[in-house]
Amino acid sequence: MRKTFRTHSVTTRQRIYIWGSRTLGMECADAYTQFPRGFMLPAPTYTLPDDNYAVVLNANAGRVTGRLARSVEQVVPRDRLFFTESTEHADEVFQQCIRREIGTVFAGGGDGTIIGAINALNSLRGEQRMPNVGVLRLGTGNALAHWLGSGRPVQDLQRWNDGQVHRAVSMSLVEAEGTLFPFAGLGMDAAVLNDYNQIKKIAHERWWGRFAKGLTGYLIAGYLKTVPNYLRRPSQRVTVTNLGRPAFRVDAQGREIGHPIPTGGVIYSGPASAVCCATMPFYGYKMQMFPHATKRAGRFQLRLVDMSPLQVAWNISKVWRGQTPPGIHDFYVDRTHVSFEDAMPYQLGGEAMGYRKDVTFSLAEYPVTLVGQA
Repeated sequence: MRKTFRTHSVTTRQRIYIWGSRTLGMECADAYTQFPRGFMLPAPTYTLPDDNYAVVLNANAGRVTGRLARSVEQVVPRDRLFFTESTEHADEVFQQCIRREIGTVFAGGGDGTIIGAINALNSLRGEQRMPNVGVLRLGTGNALAHWLGSGRPVQDLQRWNDGQVHRAVSMSLVEAEGTLFPFAGLGMDAAVLNDYNQIKKIAHERWWGRFAKGLTGYLIAGYLKTVPNYLRRPSQRVTVTNLGRPAFRVDAQGREIGHPIPTGGVIYSGPASAVCCATMPFYGYKMQMFPHATKRAGRFQLRLVDMSPLQVAWNISKVWRGQTPPGIHDFYVDRTHVSFEDAMPYQLGGEAMGYRKDVTFSLAEYPVTLVGQA
């Protein structure tokens, strides 16, 4: 049975800023190339450093310590280094970078912070070129930093000053509700994030608080809170409709199988504990949630998880290694509408974004160039 959804056009670009507990740092080079819609270049290219760069760090971030700041100051000239104290201050700095036509803006932080900076620069640039985005590794999960091979921030900046060639990737992004991002999810994966945040708050002043941070904290949240909660809930049904060009179902090796799914066709209708999408292979901590994300030009990977909470817990190590156990369904799409029966937890780039019942995911119009290791 087919069900057609009305297309929801996104005309405004909302900007998200995760500018509180984490560092913000990005590197923008001046090679924003106007590729066709959906162009993907998973294979790395390389960029030669120059003096036209800036470094933007969030002064309020926990990982931007006095020691780190002093080390960065020894490497980066004062007129290229900015410590921001608020979202408004960051806006001013990014606007200044755009006005000065800075080629490379370095920002350091977690994935949510990097995504916030991408959206800020994209929104503020107007008709000017989008700077390249260099990722300084100052977060926790560090999905983008791991994928780009970013090393220690001060060393990466020193290598840039020394003129060492850096890896660059022209990366397509997904867009939803006017926000650009490399990965997102509705359902159980976002619920784990919500539970982790709750546990981290509770554990802040407890003796066992140090065990509730990072990867250990996520595992504690998932196994001790999220899975038991989902065992008590009725399974949710979801309908996923193709709103773009023909979509393709893929097997465990990323090969297209079956007939293409036309515009307006139902990609999937049935129970699901999570619906996720990405243009890059990783979630945080090198979890290979999307092993086929860069294999099909002009498409992003859509993943539906039709597994019970216990099956998810049992198979998590396989998913971490990039395997596809039974109950996982993968597709190549460029625009799709996801509709759950009830509102589900929603995460975008590893940041909790509340709850959504309906979301339309679309391949962004242009890619952004990300810069990583030397």
